[in-house]
Amino acid sequence: MLTAGILFLLSACSVSQFVPGEGVVSENNYAVIRTDTLLIIVKPQSYPGSYQEINNRFFPIFISIKNNSRQKIKLQESSFSILCNEKQYDPVPVDYILSDLERRMMLKEFSDPFSPTTEFGITDRNKEQEMYYELVNNAFSSAELLPGAKKEGYLFYNREIASARYFTINILGTAIPFVKQ
Repeated sequence: MLTAGILFLLSACSVSQFVPGEGVVSENNYAVIRTDTLLIIVKPQSYPGSYQEINNRFFPIFISIKNNSRQKIKLQESSFSILCNEKQYDPVPVDYILSDLERRMMLKEFSDPFSPTTEFGITDRNKEQEMYYELVNNAFSSAELLPGAKKEGYLFYNREIASARYFTINILGTAIPFVKQ
């Protein structure tokens, strides 16, 4: 009886996550798409960096793309759209997220201008600047992908997607469905 109760509690407390849809090759819940020229790996997952609040405000997706061709491939933000509940969602520009983080840092600084330094001499402002640059380095950037090169990082979308039962992300013309499990 006790074992059944523990199993019930564990299953009731389990967090649902998105997994690749039927027919999509996957490894460890990452969708893996191979074409003649590209290797695309995608997974909706929480942003692991210091700025954890971003996971409550946006829907993060990890993307890795490797160019197996001998040509440069142009990666544009418009090449990464999500279709969910008949709505199209494009990535939230990282500049917007960074501006918002910077604004929050400034407001926090003004609300407590005498914020003490820690025992190591590091102020909250220094930690927040580290979060800022960490986010810059971990965000997926749109640019040309050189032959043989790989780019990876996070794109952030409207948080509404997290409440859906399924969605499809279109990456460079390849539709990849995900379903909530």
